[in-house]
Amino acid sequence: MSTSTMAAPSRQARRARGAVAALFLTNGAVFFNIVPRYPQIKDDLDVSNAVLGTAIAGYSIGALVAGLHAGAAIRRFRSARVAAFGIVTTAIATLAIPIAPHWVAFGAVLVVVGALDAVVDVAQNAHGLRVQRLYGRSILNSLHGCGASAP
Repeated sequence: MSTSTMAAPSRQARRARGAVAALFLTNGAVFFNIVPRYPQIKDDLDVSNAVLGTAIAGYSIGALVAGLHAGAAIRRFRSARVAAFGIVTTAIATLAIPIAPHWVAFGAVLVVVGALDAVVDVAQNAHGLRVQRLYGRSILNSLHGCGASAP
């Protein structure tokens, strides 16, 4: 039985891992900061559970449609750019949730947030795989442990 000694990851690889881990954490934190507020949003909009659920379905609709195009965006702009720009844009779009004046506007904001989140999810995973290649060993599971990447 032979034992192989793995070389320590380079400084560049460690920094890349830290950056992509921060991206995973941020992605999980951005939207999940809103989920516990659903009861308050329901009260603020004065809607029924059915209407709130209809508006929340906008998130999934946006994610389904945009997720189909994530690969094209990554091929054109690369995973790091798509993920970094996407998470900033997702955070900004999420700020519109508390100021949505009507359930339809709330649903529309969730369509946008869901679309952005789907693209960021694909990009952060693609980039995580690039960093994993630098490491020479599996690290993707640890990146997912940094934050929930999908609701």
